[in-house]
Amino acid sequence: MKNILPLLLAAVTLTLTSCLEIKSTLNVSKDGTATLEESVLLGAQLAAMIQAGGAGGQGDQLKGLVMDKAAADERAKKLGEGVTVKSHEEVKSPDGKSGVKVVFSVADLSKLKYVPFEPEQEGKSTSSAEPMTFALSGSTLTISNPEADKKKGGDIEKPKKSEAEIAQMKAQMGMMKPMFAGMRMSVQVTAAGGIASTDASHFSDGAVSYLDIQFDKLMDNTDAFMEVMDSAEGGLSMSDVAKKFDKVEGLKIEGKKVVTLELK
Repeated sequence: MKNILPLLLAAVTLTLTSCLEIKSTLNVSKDGTATLEESVLLGAQLAAMIQAGGAGGQGDQLKGLVMDKAAADERAKKLGEGVTVKSHEEVKSPDGKSGVKVVFSVADLSKLKYVPFEPEQEGKSTSSAEPMTFALSGSTLTISNPEADKKKGGDIEKPKKSEAEIAQMKAQMGMMKPMFAGMRMSVQVTAAGGIASTDASHFSDGAVSYLDIQFDKLMDNTDAFMEVMDSAEGGLSMSDVAKKFDKVEGLKIEGKKVVTLELK
């Protein structure tokens, strides 16, 4: 999960005036099975750009955002033994966004090796992140995330920005904000019968949030936004980031290495 923020930033640096939503929901059952739903919704401009592609342009760089059936089958294999593609369908939302929703069937939750979806990019290696794992004992589900306390890129001491640089960045953010409208990424865990209790940091409406970034809300706090962007470049673990930005609107990160859920 440590590479999720750079993934979203890659899309933003292409100056796309179009919304992007990436959502992943793992729904677990007390019998040890689960479904994993992963969806990507694109604004009209971004969808058209990807469809056009060609000559290694922006569209080609972002094609990996939307899984075709072959890519979904490959992802199922990486997710662990007994994981299969239950459905793969094109979807459209009432506000004009379009994309793909893939639902994976998980026959045995204990064999699931979950790494949040990251689109493959030509010339770049796939994520080396250790997967999240799951253990179910009775009605108690334990989720382990070995990446939570791993620092990214070591301890990097970045040079302090001058007042002029900070002012320039804030001015640029004001112009860029419309590009982030509707841009969101979330990773959550739910239960088929509901969750009775949990020690997770973010639990509401029956769902545990491992990650929820709402960029338009986050950009309302320019100082915090710049710090979050800097944190994506290395030197902080997920746990560090979760503590540092605990009160920032528009950002939820689970920093615990082990989380337990009591299923109803």
